Amino acid sequence: MAGLIGLTCVLSGLWFLFGMPVVVAVFAWKYRRTRTLPTGLLVAVVMLVAFYASALSLWRLFTTTYWNLSFLTTLDAAANAAKYGHPVEHGAEVLLVWLVVVSTAAAAVTGAATAAIRKAWTRRRRIAA
Repeated sequence: MAGLIGLTCVLSGLWFLFGMPVVVAVFAWKYRRTRTLPTGLLVAVVMLVAFYASALSLWRLFTTTYWNLSFLTTLDAAANAAKYGHPVEHGAEVLLVWLVVVSTAAAAVTGAATAAIRKAWTRRRRIAA
């Protein structure tokens, strides 16, 4: 079960790192052509910003309280038990998994809220018109 959770975390993190900027670019191109703000662009930008903002906030929280390694050293330590020792490797892995899980959850919640608010806003504008 832990392996499945880890795989899901890695895939969701990769999606937000590489897939979501492509989605933003596609919707930005659509906006450039039509000059109307698509809901997809708004949601994708909000989700991308929420993912990175929550990751940065969580990283700063962890590094000020109990973790003293840099981000790149943490990435190296998560895969290199021989160099850093098992306790540091395990701590780095746990920290990175929490970073991805919390950031993904924050992005999903803000994306869903943005979509709901946008839908209510456009429905209200249609009724008023």
